[in-house]
Amino acid sequence: MDDLGGYGPIIIVTLWTETAIALIFMCMRLWTRIKINRVVGWDDYLISFSCIMLIPYATAVTLAALKGLGRHSSELTLDHFIYIVRAEVIGQTFGIVGIATSKASVAAFLLRITIVNWHKWVLYIVLLSVSTSCFLCALFDYIRCEPIESIWNPTIESKCWMSAGGFTTLSLVVGVISAAADFVLAILPWFILWNLQMKRKEKTLIASSMSLGLFIIRTSTLERIAGGTDYSYETVGLILWNSTELTVTILCATIPTLRPLYKQILRHASKSKDRRQSYRLGDGPPKNEASQSTRYTSKASVVGGQRDIDDRSDKSIFGHRGDVSNGNIVCTDVVYIEFEERSEPHTPSSWSKRGCKNWEMV
Repeated sequence: MDDLGGYGPIIIVTLWTETAIALIFMCMRLWTRIKINRVVGWDDYLISFSCIMLIPYATAVTLAALKGLGRHSSELTLDHFIYIVRAEVIGQTFGIVGIATSKASVAAFLLRITIVNWHKWVLYIVLLSVSTSCFLCALFDYIRCEPIESIWNPTIESKCWMSAGGFTTLSLVVGVISAAADFVLAILPWFILWNLQMKRKEKTLIASSMSLGLFIIRTSTLERIAGGTDYSYETVGLILWNSTELTVTILCATIPTLRPLYKQILRHASKSKDRRQSYRLGDGPPKNEASQSTRYTSKASVVGGQRDIDDRSDKSIFGHRGDVSNGNIVCTDVVYIEFEERSEPHTPSSWSKRGCKNWEMV
């Protein structure tokens, strides 16, 4: 702790705050997928893996900060400098892998809802380019020099097939590809969601949340870091922005999936409010939740070949019109749907009265 100073405290607080935020959103996403949607996809596995990568990244950088990361190199001993660089290299490996899988998760989520071929091809290209470049960057940091200890220990003689300048160029290329991927993954959801049968307000909310990646600020300091002599101080900004990029990408991939959880919370809040109002009006205490029933009425009519539908849903599954001659047939269907919230599922007696023999709980 005696070596903690400079930007060290800011590094630790920022990293663990972002890690906590990412973990909270990941838990909410998994709860929504497992308990409400009852389906888990590849995008969920990828974003969970990305979130887990934040933990070793934050741990490694925290250990480096405790040894003097964030202070000027002139204030550190050689042993502390070696420890800091080694911890940074190990930590950024997890960070780079996490960034790749987080963007892959966003692409996988969009692939689940798009049906347009060129949308799919764009997502495949983004997925391949980001994954390849990030994994190569993470790998080359370990194999470009022999022995590997020479990467963080400047006193060891080494034989490198890729110079520090070449690795900096590779890192710049990875940064450009990642920035381009952020732009594509921020713009493409607007095209994909535009034609979906969904309320415009919800389209805007989902697309906007996935476009947060546009606000990731990137610093072009790699050239200065590679040629500088104050590595432990100048790399702080790069480390923090890597963590911020990963956290923002996780939020972009997670917020759209929380819509069912948000609607469930609103529904429960509305029920609680109605029960309290009913009790105040003198209707007696609210009914037991195990026997509370609700009726929903939907009316659809066909008159002269036109069909008017009001299903009070986010989207209509009846997109066609009837082919009925004018004046021949007038048909009105009134459908009553009754359901009861009980601790254990049962067969409503009202269904048997309507002649329903087969029913299924879904």
